[in-house]
Amino acid sequence: MRNIAAAMLCCLSFGVSSAQALDHIWIIGGGPNPGHSQAQIEFNVNWVIQVLNASAGARQLHVYYTDGATSGRDVVLWQPPRESKDSLQPLARVFGEQGPNGERFYTSKIPGVLGGTEASALKERLEKEFSELKAGDRALLIYNGHGLRDRDDPAGNTLRLWNDTQLSVREMDQIMSRIDSGIPVRFVFTQCYSGGFARLMRPQAQDSLALGEGNRCGFFAESEDRESEGCSASINVGDYRDYSTFFFAALQGRTRTGEAIGSNPDRNGDKIVSLYEAHLFALSQAHNADLPRSTSEVFLERWQPWYLRWADTGAEPDNDYGNLAREVAKMNGLPELGPVLIKELKKRRFALAGKMLELDQEQEKLSQEVEALQKEVRKEIGLRWPEALSPYTLNFFQFLKKDLDAVQDFILSHPRYPELVGKQDRQARLEYEEISNLDRDITQLDKILRLRKLARLQGQFERHASEQERAWFQRLQSCEGQPL
Repeated sequence: MRNIAAAMLCCLSFGVSSAQALDHIWIIGGGPNPGHSQAQIEFNVNWVIQVLNASAGARQLHVYYTDGATSGRDVVLWQPPRESKDSLQPLARVFGEQGPNGERFYTSKIPGVLGGTEASALKERLEKEFSELKAGDRALLIYNGHGLRDRDDPAGNTLRLWNDTQLSVREMDQIMSRIDSGIPVRFVFTQCYSGGFARLMRPQAQDSLALGEGNRCGFFAESEDRESEGCSASINVGDYRDYSTFFFAALQGRTRTGEAIGSNPDRNGDKIVSLYEAHLFALSQAHNADLPRSTSEVFLERWQPWYLRWADTGAEPDNDYGNLAREVAKMNGLPELGPVLIKELKKRRFALAGKMLELDQEQEKLSQEVEALQKEVRKEIGLRWPEALSPYTLNFFQFLKKDLDAVQDFILSHPRYPELVGKQDRQARLEYEEISNLDRDITQLDKILRLRKLARLQGQFERHASEQERAWFQRLQSCEGQPL
């Protein structure tokens, strides 16, 4: 069972009476089922809770995770299986299960879980709790899990919730309409295709005075049509490079392994790291495959008139995004300014794209070779132990009891088995190391281009936006610029 005492404590607001205004933080995490509820998600949620509890000020946490406070095994953890008969790895390799053979399932240990994340129940709880917020409160929603993309309409992008249920952007918008318009609402979505949830922002709401459409703002690990990094089943925290890892490191002032962070996230020097500054830190410091964005950045992109799209294509202005573009270029060994940078970017991206094509082709060739080797060995196994080819049957169960040692000795002594192992291990290195690292390198180049674009957009906005548009943008910036 999860820690019920901790669950009770997490809902209390220390040093604040029930009549006083309060920060309310909703943390929603986990996968849609045990096989897709990776250990990294659990580790991320626990770390976020630790960062929040160590931060100054009083707040009330509302934590929802997978199947709630039950004892079900809702998390999958992966560790490299031993290359031995005891682990059944020889049999797993021949039957294509060498990866899953390293998985084990356990019950998550999240403090303060109030309930599960099955969509219908979660929606009901959120609607109730959102409607109970009062004047002076602030709301922050943090989601750490998986997402799905609606290719026809980004407003149909969804959170993948427990028991394979979903909650779309539109549905979340309706849920948030329960929050009084005077209450600021911030959100951090870290899932794949999270940028679709930028549609939750309402910078114009205070002008229309529409109930439930208050000033909402937030941050997203990715765009509406790109997958985000993270969700590993590995327990090696030092290898995590996802958006959450850098965003909350900036707020805490230390990495999740306890080391000092590499640069100061307090860009305006007021000795307080805002959510926006944490976002900029993740944007600049994370060498990963994410292209994060904020609601104010999305606002700028939507604002730009068509006739300005080809203007100001030279050096980027001296603003936050221009400075970040130069910083990221320098970190990646590129010139920091102008046409020389663009020339080098194109040259490097062309080279990396060529290398990626080579790795993809090698991966495809390996897949065919591995499949052929597996079929060859399985055919010989079937001639000696036909029961081995009928899994999930009584014959297969009896085969495991009687002939498991013999069949694994046969596999280990097979002349093609070392070749199979070598090719499968090469497949794993390609997918989880070389292709991933190359994708990260390519993303850094795309990030520089995006930052240069945002720098020009901000400059254009300052010169061409109407007073009303400036007021809306300032509202978003003010919301994003709040501290935790």
